[in-house]
Amino acid sequence: MAQETTTTTENVTINTVSPEFLCGRYDIMSSVEEINADTVVNEVNSALEFHNMNLISEEYLYWYRRGLQPILNRTKDRNTYVLTKCIENHAEEIVTFKNGYFLQEPAKFVSRRNGIQRKVDKLNEFIYRSGKYDCDNKVADWFHMVGKGALFVEETLDNDIPFRCYALDPRSAFVVYSMRPGNRPLFGVNIVTKDSIAYIDVYTDQLIYRLSGGYTGEKTTPYPNYTTLAVKLDKIERNTLGHIPIIEYRYNSVNMGAFEGVTYLLDCINQVQSGRVDGVEQFIQSVIVAVNCQFEEGTTADEIKKQGMIILSSIGENKADFKILSEELNQDQTQTLVDNLYDQALRICAMPTVTVKGTSASTTGAATLFNNGWENAASAARNTEDLFRQSNSHFEAIVLDILERRNILKGLARTDFELNFIRNETANMQSKAQAFQTLVASGWHPELAAKMSGITNDPVADVKMSEKYLKMIWGDPDAAVKAEEAGNGQGEALVIEEDNNNGENAMGGDI
Repeated sequence: MAQETTTTTENVTINTVSPEFLCGRYDIMSSVEEINADTVVNEVNSALEFHNMNLISEEYLYWYRRGLQPILNRTKDRNTYVLTKCIENHAEEIVTFKNGYFLQEPAKFVSRRNGIQRKVDKLNEFIYRSGKYDCDNKVADWFHMVGKGALFVEETLDNDIPFRCYALDPRSAFVVYSMRPGNRPLFGVNIVTKDSIAYIDVYTDQLIYRLSGGYTGEKTTPYPNYTTLAVKLDKIERNTLGHIPIIEYRYNSVNMGAFEGVTYLLDCINQVQSGRVDGVEQFIQSVIVAVNCQFEEGTTADEIKKQGMIILSSIGENKADFKILSEELNQDQTQTLVDNLYDQALRICAMPTVTVKGTSASTTGAATLFNNGWENAASAARNTEDLFRQSNSHFEAIVLDILERRNILKGLARTDFELNFIRNETANMQSKAQAFQTLVASGWHPELAAKMSGITNDPVADVKMSEKYLKMIWGDPDAAVKAEEAGNGQGEALVIEEDNNNGENAMGGDI
């Protein structure tokens, strides 16, 4: 198996990994059904083999985002006196954009039916107090950077804040899953190192195993070859939570970071930009050529360079010439190459492009969103939302169990609400409003019309708040249902209310 290499440049240690380490993180699996005191050490060590391989990639991506990139290893065979190492940190740009676009506002729960809005609002209040919204930002930052993020949940003794949330470093926390269909979580692991000892906490549904061990490798910047090994079981405690408190979140299905697939393109941009600066510097420090020139005896090249004006004398009949030998880099062609590399990187990362040319000034609305890549960014965010909801279902189960035990919000089920990600509601507002009006006029219930048109992020709550105004304009959307219920369900013909003045039905459409 290929291993990472380390290069030291100007007192900075750069960790460079082989290509196979930049293909996403492993999902750590186990074939056992459960672990016990006799097997926990062996199972954890088996999992650590894969975690240590993930750690190589995670360390590289973590420090790459922070600016320690391979261009710092750059060397030259010629003209070594001009050696530029230029870093355009587009990795930071990509992660920052993805974080802001994915969570423009905190992801909140919305009710899926009438009558439970107050309970859902109270649940959101508990979520806010627990620190979950801040943790979501940190978890999203981690999985956009290294492919995975981790959340830790614990119960408290405070009824005002019955649970707390913490974002964990995925380089020291992970979950092991069953190989059986469904891949249910088997146990979670969190590692803390101190004074040459690794303290390893292993969480199952019922028990907490406290292990200790060691680690190899030194924590430098970054630290390669850093591995952890469990040695012995120190203590077993009861897990009063009843769930594995560590939850993994991911950016995509292969656990790649947001910029991981374009690191080589970003390296090429750094290489080209460094060469451009070299070209400018070499033009400034061009070679001076003296032809048939006679200088005073003892004059050195450094003294010649320092002179603002030089008096030349010819040798015999040969005319003296003193000139600068230079060839300037074609910056226009180089900029075209940089723009192409940057544009390709943004497209692969599903980000809006800023180098698109030829767009008509009259192009507006949805056409602009498609042309400039905003729709691609939205599609990628929706994919991440689905994965986030899948992981967050474990969090929801933990929270509802805690609230049930504490006799808080009793009767609230996971089917009563769903996680909602808030986007910019004002984008294409006119188109959304027209779509809403068309759907309602066609007989759709306002909640469905609001959801399908995208005019609101919480159709149940917003339609409920606007109920009396909607009835004034469109009539009662549940008139048909009420008419059927009035017939006691005996199969009577459906009664449709009519307006004697204009012959319109209850929803305002023609009969």
